[in-house]
Amino acid sequence: MAKNLIPEELDALIQEFLTDGVLTDKERQVILRKAESLGCDRDEVDLYLDAEVQKIDQATDAAARKQKGKTCPYCGGSIPQLTDKCPHCGEIITPEANKDLQEILDNLEAALVDLKSAKDIKRSKATIERFARKAKLYYSNNPKLKSLLVEIETESALAEKRAKSYARNQAITDFIKKRPKTLGCLGFIVISFVFMAIAEYFSTKESEASAERNAARREEIRHALDAGDLENALTLYNKYGGASEYKSLLGKDLAKAFIAQGDLDKAFEVTGNNPEDTYIQEEMESAFIAKEDYEKAIKISSTYYADGAYRILCLCLEKMRAKQSQQKLKSFIDLHLYLFDESDKEKYRERLYEFVGLKYTPSQSSMKEEVAKQAKAEEEKKKDEEIAQEKINQVENATQVPETN
Repeated sequence: MAKNLIPEELDALIQEFLTDGVLTDKERQVILRKAESLGCDRDEVDLYLDAEVQKIDQATDAAARKQKGKTCPYCGGSIPQLTDKCPHCGEIITPEANKDLQEILDNLEAALVDLKSAKDIKRSKATIERFARKAKLYYSNNPKLKSLLVEIETESALAEKRAKSYARNQAITDFIKKRPKTLGCLGFIVISFVFMAIAEYFSTKESEASAERNAARREEIRHALDAGDLENALTLYNKYGGASEYKSLLGKDLAKAFIAQGDLDKAFEVTGNNPEDTYIQEEMESAFIAKEDYEKAIKISSTYYADGAYRILCLCLEKMRAKQSQQKLKSFIDLHLYLFDESDKEKYRERLYEFVGLKYTPSQSSMKEEVAKQAKAEEEKKKDEEIAQEKINQVENATQVPETN
């Protein structure tokens, strides 16, 4: 039905319902009843509505594709269109890099298929070593490549286990064929080996089944992430029991998605107090400081060394001093000196006081320590002078010529 055949009153109603890009069943029924009251054909108006909804969906998909842009071959981050430098890792993106990465992925995936089908394991492992070395050297931060390498390592270990089991069973078979007369004497040994082989077979099968279950769970998590269903992705992530390398990669992507959505508490739930990714750590620090949630910003920072603790405290104080009194700033500094070793506390207290413009006065205990240090230094200096004088006296006595009668 052409748009010019739609009454103006009905078209206005349709456009009002389509402003959010979604047409519910209830809204559709309201429009169709209105069309009938205006003398329009119900089926034709229904077809017109389908066409309008399809136009909106196509426009939305086009905008999403334009926004998504390209993917960085080095770190896997999203790159805007018409940009040749990654905003996440700073690498220059060239067609050669994308082609090189695709070649590595194709060869590694082919080798993985050969491993799973037990085709020429030695050759497959040689291919993997060649391309894995190149991948780790140039594209070590690419999440897709990381995930593939972890899967290859798991499958390689299973293939090695299957090959050893086959070799052992083949050796037993060859031994029995060459020495048939000793079969009766070795019956018990053979039966033991058979039971061991059966047990190992079922153990290997269970390992393979577990690997398949974890692979399926990873796919579910990835699908939920791609669909933007972060709550479901988080639930699946918490249930995941596979290799820690996979969980680390999935956790990073999930945390980044929550950060992009502005849900810092969920990102904090995923990463805990120790985000492995510097980008995630810095993003969460900045976001928590902006919300004035300084304790969480400190918890996720690298405070296990003094300069890291000093850095995050300075970032918090920079935000605080615009609103807080000097007494509040002083209390904040004193409260967080626990982040430093006992021997460094006074040094960093002085530096932090100076950073926010507070007057620094050494504490009573530090003054006593300083006096004790000076006294000890004076005592050591006095001893050194006495030793030096004693040596001078010895030299003078040795060079004196004895008097003759």
